[in-house]
Amino acid sequence: MRSVCLILVLFISACSSTQFAYNRAAWFAQWQIEQLVDLNDDQQSRLEQRLELLHSWHRREELPRYHALILQVGNLLENGVTEPGYLKLSDQMEDLWLRLLNRSLDELVLLLPSLSDEQVAELLASMSDKNDEFYRKWIVIPEEELIERRRERVFDSLEQWTGDITQAQRERVVEWAENAPDVYTLWYNQRLKRHEAFAQLLAERKTADVKSGLRALTVVDESRLQAWELRRLEDNRRRANALMIWLGQNLTPQQRDHLLEELAEIAEDVHQLQSQG
Repeated sequence: MRSVCLILVLFISACSSTQFAYNRAAWFAQWQIEQLVDLNDDQQSRLEQRLELLHSWHRREELPRYHALILQVGNLLENGVTEPGYLKLSDQMEDLWLRLLNRSLDELVLLLPSLSDEQVAELLASMSDKNDEFYRKWIVIPEEELIERRRERVFDSLEQWTGDITQAQRERVVEWAENAPDVYTLWYNQRLKRHEAFAQLLAERKTADVKSGLRALTVVDESRLQAWELRRLEDNRRRANALMIWLGQNLTPQQRDHLLEELAEIAEDVHQLQSQG
């Protein structure tokens, strides 16, 4: 789901301590990369340096933006959720994500030309495994299971951020889950196309403009999609936005207080993280 859910908007949720998770973000990113390909000592050292630079930039430049956005979410909840307000915050969150994506490419792209042919083969095989996992999880399952996964993802997040869910909220989420268009097949086909293009880029990694090539692969170019694909994506966004706006407008007082407390705690965590920079 590409749209930002107002109720689930925050970027670090599962960990009990935002500061604990954030301060280990560089280590976690390195671990994720090394799950895809075995790096030699020199590559590991260079990766650590680039990730530390990325982390320092994010703490210095981006955390103030996150803090401001969290405060805006709280203000919207206190003053009443509206469609324009929600969409504005959604756009701001997407801008933050794209800023992080672009800066990540700037820092990490230097690693790719150093990969050996054996490492490239390992990386592509790991990515194929990820695609196969996506296929098994979202494509070949019965429709009833797909609907259940959709609604359970929203239920779990709602319970985390707002506490107990009302019957009306459950019914609204179920309605969305049963009628949401299937975008998983579309995304899977895009994954396969980007995998093929990434393999070609890696084959030319010694001479190609790797940064530009990677940037083109990380975000779907909707101008290249077929008309039916664009219609399905737009339908999916419209339905998702409508669900999240409805949920924001139909919180109980207790749920709103619970969510505002969660936001306040994370805002304070982010403020303290800024001061550690």
